[in-house]
Amino acid sequence: MFCPQCKTEYRPGFTRCADCGSELVDSLPEEAEEVEEREGDNAKLVPILETFDRSDISSIRMVLDAEGIEYFLQGEALWGFRHVDPVVLLVREEDAARVREALKGIKLNYSSSAFNPRRK
Repeated sequence: MFCPQCKTEYRPGFTRCADCGSELVDSLPEEAEEVEEREGDNAKLVPILETFDRSDISSIRMVLDAEGIEYFLQGEALWGFRHVDPVVLLVREEDAARVREALKGIKLNYSSSAFNPRRK
C-alpha cells in the first residue's frame, strides 16, 4: 500500500496515510515520462531548509504540491531508518522566492535554513 501524495509505503492492512490522511492505493503510477523530461534539465537546486520534523515534511509537501512547485526532499528516503541527518528541502534556484512566499504562511519546526521562509 502506498500514499499517492507522500509516496510512503505502508504494510497491508493500512488504509490511510498517517502523515497527510490520503487514502492509500495498491501501487504508485509510473513516472517514466517525467524522468525523461528532466534528463536534460541542468537547473541549479538550492537548499531552503533542513528539518527533523515529520510534520514539517507533510506541511511542505501539501503547500508546494498545491502551488505546483517542483521540489526535492533530500534524505527523506533514509529518514525512516535513521534520524541522524535532517531532511533538506531543495528547489530550483528560480523558484526560491516563490517557495519562501508559499511557506511564509505556515508554522514549521525546521531546525535550520539557508534563508528564513518568513523573511523577505
